[in-house]
Amino acid sequence: MRTVKSHHISNPKVFKKQLLNWSQQFDEVIWLDSNDYEQAYSSYDAVLAVEAFTIFQTDYFDAFAQLKEYQSATKDWLFGYLSYDLKNDTEHLSSENKDELGFPDLFFFQPKKIFLLKGTVLETQYLNVVEEELIQDIKAIQSLVLEPFETTVVSEENAIKIKLTIHKDDYFKKINTLLAHIHKGDIYEANFCQEFYARSSLDNPLHVYEQLNAISKPPFATFLKVYDKYLISASPERYIKKEGLKIMSQPIKGTAKRALDKGEDQALIKNLSEDIKERSENVMIVDLVRNDLSKTATKGSVQVEELCKVYTFDQVHQMISTVTSQVD
Repeated sequence: MRTVKSHHISNPKVFKKQLLNWSQQFDEVIWLDSNDYEQAYSSYDAVLAVEAFTIFQTDYFDAFAQLKEYQSATKDWLFGYLSYDLKNDTEHLSSENKDELGFPDLFFFQPKKIFLLKGTVLETQYLNVVEEELIQDIKAIQSLVLEPFETTVVSEENAIKIKLTIHKDDYFKKINTLLAHIHKGDIYEANFCQEFYARSSLDNPLHVYEQLNAISKPPFATFLKVYDKYLISASPERYIKKEGLKIMSQPIKGTAKRALDKGEDQALIKNLSEDIKERSENVMIVDLVRNDLSKTATKGSVQVEELCKVYTFDQVHQMISTVTSQVD
């Protein structure tokens, strides 16, 4: 059973920083921050899950069936991630790309401690924990003294050397191969990516996250820590959400820079919203999402609620569409 309590937070902005810094004592940490960005379908301003009570991790083989079994057994909150190679569990596909990071293909944990922040209200949900420990934790978080935020100055000595997986000549060869397939009609869309990597490790991943988040302030910022592995994200895109029987996806295609001058900034928004190329790319990804959602949707329930709407973020304007469906 979870002990559920509500608390009043007088300064949510400071409390969020205290909460994230306090969480670093645990081996399993997932932090989700909306950075107070007002958007449809948002549930919380920030969420923290820490300290695993149970864990499930696996490679892609039979991954979804095993996850469903784990979910049925716990009947509780689960936090984690689904990685790209899980495609091999849903389609007849395989990958031979190098993996030098060693993240499990699928990882979820049932946390002992959950914090859900909305406005000035904090809801805590503790599992198998006495109330005294909860009170002590809240006091410890609110008494945490934060170091002044400093942006790290990067010199040649401490710079991380970023390398490419695919070098320039090979990159163009692969591009030309993809174009040939498109011209022949073998495929009509390709998502071609490459890895950028560094051999050195980060001394303080949390500090890197804090700097990235301060620059971007996206609605879907994430800090994940699983023992010695970290994932840092500053994404403006809601990939997918399920609430009750409703599925929502908000794909992004189309980007424009920001301008300091208000009039110029408004002109950039207008130009992006009317750009034929950007709109056609956005419509193409909407079509893809509609097709994907239709595989699990009740008949006739797939809807495009918003098409090619321009949203503004700290660094860029983005063209976003909203596609929804109902599942059985």
